[in-house]
Amino acid sequence: MYSHRGASGEEIEHTFSAYDLAILYGSKFIEQDLVTSKDGTLYISHDLSAKRITGVNKNFSDMTDSEINNLKTANGDRILKLQDVFNKYKDKVHYVIELKENDLQTSLFKKIIKDNNLENNIIVQASNVKALNNLEAVFPDMKKLLLVNTQDKLESGVKEKNVDIISAEKKLMTTDNVELVHKHNKEFNVWTLNTTKEIENAIKLRVDTYFTNYTAKAIALEKKFFYKLSI
Repeated sequence: MYSHRGASGEEIEHTFSAYDLAILYGSKFIEQDLVTSKDGTLYISHDLSAKRITGVNKNFSDMTDSEINNLKTANGDRILKLQDVFNKYKDKVHYVIELKENDLQTSLFKKIIKDNNLENNIIVQASNVKALNNLEAVFPDMKKLLLVNTQDKLESGVKEKNVDIISAEKKLMTTDNVELVHKHNKEFNVWTLNTTKEIENAIKLRVDTYFTNYTAKAIALEKKFFYKLSI
């Protein structure tokens, strides 16, 4: 189970409050979406624009570090740099990091991972397989996750040699697709499962991992399921 933007069903996404709560619940994997400032610094935001989270209708790529550092979420938290997160949690957790932009962002990602010596604590994700292929030579042991939202992309993705995990939109979570991905010796991941029914179905289908906004619920349901198997 991956904590989607932290415990984002209970705290504002991609804040220390969300990450801390997910880790408190027992999560081993917290997610970060990357955006790049005008100054070339990696910040964390799902959206390319700051509007939804801060009310400021401007893209992060058009703002300097100083401008971004002055932004606040509804609860007064700031927009985090990726380095801020690494400084706090170091190698105590695993990070599921999404590359959302261009080759510059990939280059910055390579440097920050090397500088922090965290290759073994990272799962890198992207919807473009090119970004994952570009990382193979530098980080051959880093798990690489491909995001897919159609059946065609799933069937194409399982053939990619540098992809370790196929992460599918939940409408693609079927017995046949799980078997197809496993047949190609890859892990099957799903996004984003939040209801009890969805999570229980994923467990029954032998999905390897999934993203959820509700870390505590997911952990409780997994414990319940595996307890049933043990008696």
